[in-house]
Amino acid sequence: MTPFEPYTPDSMMWRINRERLVLLSGPWAAVLQAAHPQVAMGVAAHSRFREDSTGRLRRTLDAVYVVAFGNAAEVARVRDAVARVHRPVRGTSPGVYSAADPGAQLWVLATLIMASVTMFQRFVAPLSDDELDLFLRENVPFGEVFGVAPGALPTTWSELEVYWRGMIEGPLLGSHPLCGEVARAAIRPSSPWHMRALAPVFRALALEYLPPHLRERLGLTDGPSRRWLWTLLDGVVPPLLRVAPSSLRYAPRYLSVRHSAALIGQSSAL
Repeated sequence: MTPFEPYTPDSMMWRINRERLVLLSGPWAAVLQAAHPQVAMGVAAHSRFREDSTGRLRRTLDAVYVVAFGNAAEVARVRDAVARVHRPVRGTSPGVYSAADPGAQLWVLATLIMASVTMFQRFVAPLSDDELDLFLRENVPFGEVFGVAPGALPTTWSELEVYWRGMIEGPLLGSHPLCGEVARAAIRPSSPWHMRALAPVFRALALEYLPPHLRERLGLTDGPSRRWLWTLLDGVVPPLLRVAPSSLRYAPRYLSVRHSAALIGQSSAL
C-alpha cells in the first residue's frame, strides 16, 4: 500500500474541491453511482437507503473533504473506516455483489471526478488538458484510500472520457431493478421535511447531465424545473462567485486548513 502524501495548496485537488458549488453535482453523482448494479445491490442490502436516502452521499462528501484537505493521520483513519464499512458488503441476494468489485469502485471514483470537474468548468473556469491530466493523476492516491487499485484509473483525461462514454452508452448502468429504486431514493429524501421539500431541486440537479436512455432505465422523468433551475444558476452563480467572500464561496474544511496553515506561518515568523 502506497503511503499517502497529503495534497498541497497548489494542487488541483485543492483548487477544485475547495469550491462549494461542486456540491451541485452531488445528486447527479449519486444517481450515476446507484445506476451501477453492484452499487445498487450493496446499498439496498446494507443500508437504510429508504429512510436515510441522502446518508451515503453525506458520508461520501465528508470523506472526500478529509482526504482532499486532511493530513496523513486523518486520511489513514478514513482509509480504515472505508475498509471496515465495505468489508461486509458482499452477498448473493438480491444478486451477487461486493463493495470490493473493481468495476464498481472505479465507477464511483470516476463519477466523483467527472462531477466535480463538470461543475468547476461550468461555473468557475475552464481547465486545460494539462490541468485535467494533473487532476486525474492526483486522484490515483485519492482512489486508493477508497479501495481503487492504482492502475485502474485511466492515465489521461482523454482516456477517462473514452471509459466514461463506454459506461454511459453501454448496457450495464441501470440494468438491475434495484438501480432505479436506489437512484430515485437518492433524490427523493423521505426525511427530514426540509430535505423532502428540496426533492424537485435534487431531481433537476441530477437530470441535467443524465442522458434520456438512462433516465428511462432508472424511471426518472424530466420536466421544466430542470431548465428553470439551470437557467437561474447559469445567470446567478458566475457573477456571485466574483464578489462572494471566502466564507461563502469555499468549503469549511478548506477554510479551516488554510486558517491553521496561516497561524503556523505566523508562529514561525515570530
